[in-house]
Amino acid sequence: MKSTLPALVVMLSLAFTTSAWDLDLYTPDGRHTHMYGRVNSGCVNIDFTPILNVNHAKYNPDTPHWPDVTDTFELFVEQNCNGLSYRNGEGDFELTPREIRSYQVY
Repeated sequence: MKSTLPALVVMLSLAFTTSAWDLDLYTPDGRHTHMYGRVNSGCVNIDFTPILNVNHAKYNPDTPHWPDVTDTFELFVEQNCNGLSYRNGEGDFELTPREIRSYQVY
């Protein structure tokens, strides 16, 4: 029994750290940011200097081991999720470059 307990603890810790969604944002100057989570993100401000000028977004709501609780992402031109700039679901999207200061996934 002692040898299976550590294995169970490792498996459970891996299961609880697995994300259920991934959002990647890319800029024309080669910067990239990766966000992830298991539940709705709520509004999240992006604090980059200079501001991210996003031209490519990749969103994946799927991860094995967790139910899919999100299906949409939104990008905003202002902090605190004001000024909706882009909304979409799962996929890999080329965008006209736009400054993004916050996002939410739901």
